[in-house]
Amino acid sequence: MTTIVTRAGKGSPLTNNEVDTNFTNLNDAKIETLTSTNGSVNITGTGSTRNLSVAVGGSGGGASITYYLNGSVNQGTISGNIYYEMNRTPILGAGTDFTISANGYIAQFITDANDPSLLAIPAGNWNFEMYFSASAAGGTPSFYLELYKYDGTTFTLISSGSTAPESITGGTSIDLYFTALAVPQTTLAVTDRLVIRVYVTHSGRTITLHTENSHLCEIITTFSTGISAINGLTAQTQGLTTGTSGSDFNISSVTDVHTFNLPSASASVRGALTSADWTTFNNKQDTFGSQTANTFYAAPNGSAGAPTFRAVAAADIPTLNQNTTGTAGNVTGVVAPVNGGTGLTSSGTAGNLLTSNGSAWVSSPPPSGGQYFGTAAVKAIAYNASNIDENITITYNSMSVGPITIGSGYSVTVNSGKRWVVL
Repeated sequence: MTTIVTRAGKGSPLTNNEVDTNFTNLNDAKIETLTSTNGSVNITGTGSTRNLSVAVGGSGGGASITYYLNGSVNQGTISGNIYYEMNRTPILGAGTDFTISANGYIAQFITDANDPSLLAIPAGNWNFEMYFSASAAGGTPSFYLELYKYDGTTFTLISSGSTAPESITGGTSIDLYFTALAVPQTTLAVTDRLVIRVYVTHSGRTITLHTENSHLCEIITTFSTGISAINGLTAQTQGLTTGTSGSDFNISSVTDVHTFNLPSASASVRGALTSADWTTFNNKQDTFGSQTANTFYAAPNGSAGAPTFRAVAAADIPTLNQNTTGTAGNVTGVVAPVNGGTGLTSSGTAGNLLTSNGSAWVSSPPPSGGQYFGTAAVKAIAYNASNIDENITITYNSMSVGPITIGSGYSVTVNSGKRWVVL
């Protein structure tokens, strides 16, 4: 124990030595560390109180949920028995008592509809504070409790204290009695209700259970008063996981697990960019900025390599190989008609026509008397000149514009069945 010197009332002030001694004593007894290990707070100091361990509550968020047995609230008759209220809010009032002079259930209590509205009871001790009295001292009266869940049809036993009843020893005095039930992890439906039944062995006496007013019968459960629901789930313990389902980010909550879904992005899905897509996008060509005039984007001149902006080199211009000479503005040589040329080696004779002889294009003088027009299937002759100075055989119906003079030594032969009309 650390000693601190003080003065009562408005006595004389402490001396310098007394003040120094007080600081020394406080320093010797100071707390150096405060840690939590296995559900205990460990306080480490330098004085006689060092390494003090103080037990604290177990895991979970918030304090335990507490229920009270409100004997004045009738919850109705279920399977022939009257049930009273088991609620998180106590009723004070004038108090409500229950008596029994035989062995059996002295009272039964049930929570309101949809209470506790949870999906599981965490395992652990449920602690009870109960008030009893007897009509006379002596004997061996006792009580025990039973915990059930009720789904609207069936009562299912969760835990019973029948093997270790608590003795009622106070005789006619109203005494507070403590008892506990070891409750296993229990699955609930969200609509399940909880039931407490109080069983008494009377031992030849009238036993009274006192509730409300100054005799609040209290139940401390393993339920937590922390967050009661997350995204619609009411399980006492809930977990988080990840997934990739859906077409956008979403949270799927089922039973007691929340799945955070972040799908991979695509043309129709809004989601996370995959590593492969990131690599593709990262390898795209950046936007080109301003460059030097008269340059172009190409591989190095004369070798393989990464393209850059550079000036045009002679090797960048392909060779025009058509057996020609000259420059781009003055091409000489023979250029075939299929390549856009005439196929002629000279400019030809003035007045000649470019005609095909079946194997090549040639420069030929026009017929002296006129010209042929038409195809092999449909031919006609038209002579605008007045003289015919060659031999002609007419194999198709034809016509000419006269007058026409057939030169000496020449003839026009009209095949049988054909006509030549001169206009």
